[in-house]
Amino acid sequence: MKQLYCRYLSVFLLLLGSAWPVMADKLCPVCRQNFEDKVNFCPVDGAKLETASGSSSITLELKPVPADAGIRVNGMPSEAKPLNIEDNIEYKIEIASEGFKPAVLSFKNNGGRITLSMNLCSLSPEEQRTARMANLAGSRDHDMVEIKQGIYTLGSERGNYDERPLRKIETAGFWIDRHEVTCAQYQRFLEDVRKNGHKWCHPSEAPHKDHTPYHTYAWALKFSWVGGQPPRGMGDFPVVLVDWYDAWAYANWAGKRLPTEDEWEIAARSTDGREYPWGNTFSDDRCNVGDQPIEVGAFATGASPWGVNDMAGNVAEWTATAYEPRAADSQLFSGKFGQPVIRGGSWDDNSKTCRSAARDVRRSPVYRSTTVGFRCVADHDPLHIQQGKIK
Repeated sequence: MKQLYCRYLSVFLLLLGSAWPVMADKLCPVCRQNFEDKVNFCPVDGAKLETASGSSSITLELKPVPADAGIRVNGMPSEAKPLNIEDNIEYKIEIASEGFKPAVLSFKNNGGRITLSMNLCSLSPEEQRTARMANLAGSRDHDMVEIKQGIYTLGSERGNYDERPLRKIETAGFWIDRHEVTCAQYQRFLEDVRKNGHKWCHPSEAPHKDHTPYHTYAWALKFSWVGGQPPRGMGDFPVVLVDWYDAWAYANWAGKRLPTEDEWEIAARSTDGREYPWGNTFSDDRCNVGDQPIEVGAFATGASPWGVNDMAGNVAEWTATAYEPRAADSQLFSGKFGQPVIRGGSWDDNSKTCRSAARDVRRSPVYRSTTVGFRCVADHDPLHIQQGKIK
């Protein structure tokens, strides 16, 4: 469906009266504008003026926005002045200005009853792509799942040494993104940083850091961004090739934050200590372990008990926690010392690393990979979250 991008360029049509006889001195038979009796030829199109009749008509005042926009009435240039609309004559008003889509409005006076037609403006292929990206991003921003307050058991006695022992964690509750952050969402953040600077970024990140997802290796070119644009067709794919500082800055810009690894695991497992978001048996029909990342939410049957998607496979995810061999000793990553934990397994992983308790993956905060993305959490109802605000 076409988007109405003409909304920034409009003609205000002010009805100065309803159907009543309007006695005008002179009327142009071509552009249908009225002129004083002393004028014999239309100054717009040169047609000879006729004596106006007392037929039923409506007077319309045209006020273009922006004020310097050009107006054409029935194909003829026209000034922004009152226009006499007579019975049973169709009028087509076009307005255009540099930097805007042209707008077209057609109407007809049927004995005082106005029939109005508004034309949607066609978008170029690139404009259609931009509009689709905006729609995709908007549909994901506030799609978050509430994790209830409570005490949860985390870790595993059957997994790696750093998953032991089992531990109980109490949370006041939080909200987590239903899906991993997509390329369409990340693009708006990137545009805002380029326009307004690095005011959302972590204080420990390198000065003038480039937040563009990219990597110089050949295997990463397919997922690298060019000119601030994600690869075509990947608007609803999880953003990859982002390091920890990129993820932290995006979350801050979005009015959210990165989850701790405990919060991440609670969202993936709920209260029963299950091995995978969907249960205790691995199934490649419930998660994306294949050739590359795919659209978020493609494996609905693999959602966690809370309804959070892609907590196993697709892309692994940055957290706010610095790795320690004992999870109970872990603290928030300061941005300087240590390695932030990555959770969830990716499209390039297997059943062991896709387990919800698996936590032995940690990297330098400047690490970029086609297997790593992120999602965000919030402490309050996401309906009140605004992007681009400084907390």
